[in-house]
Amino acid sequence: MMNESGFNFKKGLKFLPQILLVGIGIGSANFVMHGENNWLQWTIQAMSTSLIIGYVLVVLGANRSWLESNLKPSWKRYAIVALFFVLAALVATETEQIIRSSVFSGGDYKPLSAGKMYLYNSIISLVLGFSFFQFDVSKKTSGSEASEQDIPLPEGNDPEVAANDPIRKIPIKQGENIHFIDLDQVVYFEAHDNYSFVHTTGGQRKLCDYSLRFLESRLSEGFSRVHRKYIVNQYHITQIRPHLNGRYQIAFPNPVAPITSSKSYTANIRKLIKIE
Repeated sequence: MMNESGFNFKKGLKFLPQILLVGIGIGSANFVMHGENNWLQWTIQAMSTSLIIGYVLVVLGANRSWLESNLKPSWKRYAIVALFFVLAALVATETEQIIRSSVFSGGDYKPLSAGKMYLYNSIISLVLGFSFFQFDVSKKTSGSEASEQDIPLPEGNDPEVAANDPIRKIPIKQGENIHFIDLDQVVYFEAHDNYSFVHTTGGQRKLCDYSLRFLESRLSEGFSRVHRKYIVNQYHITQIRPHLNGRYQIAFPNPVAPITSSKSYTANIRKLIKIE
């Protein structure tokens, strides 16, 4: 299962060979295009830049789920992530200046004197960084992508029995421990790639290995799909009111925030409010 208990810096370590190879490639390209310095100098400078920027990008992308759970609202999360992308670019540029000056005798080192290189590296860092972040590289750091066949059986060891029985508890991994949440504590499930977030009666948001498609086929009749992103527990609904374009807003007890259904699931909403 995925671990949402803390920010994990180690998730980026497996990408270090690729990051360094990118640096070698950039350094070699600079040597071919410019040629005034030797290949080793271009390569070491490019590898240092690639290592700093690349590692920051990969680590933030690999911890996207943790960031989504702990940095809200989304504008705040993206602002902080963008700030780290820019800071990584500035540190990488300054490091390259130090290497050029101290290792390759490129003149006296003058802090913050790289000029347009700060802007250039910042743009590269932002573009690549958000590409990694949207791609959600965290799915690549868990060893293999989760599939419904990889999901552990909720109860027992008999696949046939487990396949027919509804889920009674939702396993959540916190650190080295696995906690089980009773279904009556679940207000709704929210899709997150091949996984889902569990929203509980206490207002908590926990990451679960189960996909919404898997949950929809295994939950009891008290749960209804109201959106491609949401499955709700009808016993925790306090109000359903019309919204825009055939959608409905579904309210729950505090502190759980309301959600909005999609038009394609109107039939399920009508069953919930007994229109049909």
